[in-house]
Amino acid sequence: MSISQSQRTIAIFGATGGTGLATLKFCLSYGHHVNVLVRTPSKLQTLADQYLTTLHLTQGDIRSITSLKKVLTSQTGAVVDTIISGIGMALKGIFMTSTDPTICFDGTRAILSSLNELEAEGKMEREPRIVLLSGTGITEKQRDIPLAMIPLYHGLLCVAHKDKREMENLIMFGDGKGRKWVLVRPSLLVNGEAKGLGAVRVSSERPEEKGSEKESTAIGYTIRREDVGLWIAEECVKSEAGEEWEGKMVTLTY
Repeated sequence: MSISQSQRTIAIFGATGGTGLATLKFCLSYGHHVNVLVRTPSKLQTLADQYLTTLHLTQGDIRSITSLKKVLTSQTGAVVDTIISGIGMALKGIFMTSTDPTICFDGTRAILSSLNELEAEGKMEREPRIVLLSGTGITEKQRDIPLAMIPLYHGLLCVAHKDKREMENLIMFGDGKGRKWVLVRPSLLVNGEAKGLGAVRVSSERPEEKGSEKESTAIGYTIRREDVGLWIAEECVKSEAGEEWEGKMVTLTY
């Protein structure tokens, strides 16, 4: 299959809902070729019918190396240009518990293991950019959430944040060290149409293990999933734009 230079090849995990779905729709609308891992393909069948030649669905589980390697391989046989993971746990009940409290860490570790295998097989023509969806309230440096949100973030969301924090450490200092990555930390995610990137405030920090200060600070309450998806498609998928954010944790808020 011939793919033009303006078209990117992308693998997206966690694309059947929320921010992952928003990111998928923007990437497809820009003409990129996208591979998606799904447990239930019917959830994306309408999109698959609309983008017959650019959306490729693989049924499987996020912990299956066989499935992941297929999704990480573009139609040309090489590893994709960009890897985006929007996987997250489903929280239920008044105590916000989950039956899969390590899904972000386990999924990221499986993605990195699959990537290592593909590299050993000689299928990596260039180092892909890995974009992971994390969240605010995780940083151990300067506070990045409003004071009023601390009980929610450090109380009810502590299980989800523990998983996200371990995922971040894995990509920064563990299996992902040395890879090209961007950690996206949106404020509390809400639904609604995108306001546009002009409404999004952005700050970033680097993961130096000791003593690093944030380059800037953006503290806010919420951001719409559509705007996070738009930011990822615009700022992380385009090669020339994404280089600015590589090796950083990027906060997005209004």
